[in-house]
Amino acid sequence: MNTRTIKRLLSPLAQPVFAIACALLVGAVAMMFTGENPLEIYAIMLKGAFGGKYYFLTTLTRATPIIITGLGAAIAWSSNYMGIGGEGQMILGGFTCALIALYMPGPAWAKLLCSIIGALVAGGLYSFISAWLLDKFEMSLAISTLMFNYVAQYVTMHYVANVFLDTTGDGKMTQTFMVDESVRFPQLVEGYSVHLGFIIAIALVVAVWFLMNRTSFGYESRMTGFNIHFCDYGGVSSKKIMYGILTLSGVICAMAGVCEVLGTQYRYVHGTYVNTSYAWIGLNAALISNYNPFGVLITSIVLAGISTGGAAIARATSVPLEISSVIQGCITLFISAKIVIQYRRGRKAKTPPSAAALQGGEE
Repeated sequence: MNTRTIKRLLSPLAQPVFAIACALLVGAVAMMFTGENPLEIYAIMLKGAFGGKYYFLTTLTRATPIIITGLGAAIAWSSNYMGIGGEGQMILGGFTCALIALYMPGPAWAKLLCSIIGALVAGGLYSFISAWLLDKFEMSLAISTLMFNYVAQYVTMHYVANVFLDTTGDGKMTQTFMVDESVRFPQLVEGYSVHLGFIIAIALVVAVWFLMNRTSFGYESRMTGFNIHFCDYGGVSSKKIMYGILTLSGVICAMAGVCEVLGTQYRYVHGTYVNTSYAWIGLNAALISNYNPFGVLITSIVLAGISTGGAAIARATSVPLEISSVIQGCITLFISAKIVIQYRRGRKAKTPPSAAALQGGEE
């Protein structure tokens, strides 16, 4: 393996490593104001995230929905369809999965299969609606998908609280009954929380990479993101690509909800997907890794480790739990700054010389 090949393989990691390093530096400065030693704090964080079998497998469990929603975001954003509806699609997927697994009659294998398929269809259709609104009414994709997150959250809350509520457990929790053990994902390691969903996430990483880099659909979707008018002129239907990309993104994000219901919680619990910010952290992972599926995998595990390690810091030191949110926010800030700079450079490069001179004269 020559140097050029190694450099090409490692290039997707350069941007995440730089952003994470800068964020950790900012976090260290914040810790110094609390009177704590940043090196000792990060040692505790590292141990709480990866130091031992229990902590490492817990981090992988938390990373599973982040990886999957990150892949859903990466597919859409790499094609310049900047939707932010992963949370709503995940909610609807988990809700649908739980209801089918609970109330569908038949053998366990049929309930398991139908609950997964039903959830993926629900997530895909939910994202398809936003694509239709963009196509027919030119509605902002970012706004429509953001609003759909709230619609999914409160509609499912209504039905869980008033129709499917588990009245045998904690009355403070808005949740469905637990699904039967026969339709749950098996644990990968006996006695630990990591489950089959993590293997599904790895398989999706490979599948998405293959789709985006080794198929005509992936090529056409990337070209649509670069220049939609050129694609239409060249015979590629940008409208079909848009519908396909956004629907597929919704399907993938719904799978994250499936993994939470069948692998972690064994029921649908209102508010958990919002409180944990899985979809938003997944979007961060996609942005940090520049939409590379393998980069999403690594970045998601690191971000999950920051969250689980942050809990360890809060237990052992005077540094608050929110330090993990500060670090994640700084990572997003550094990546967003790069995106804005690239965008402004692109606009400046497209500005005709006469217009650029006029702008300069006005300044």
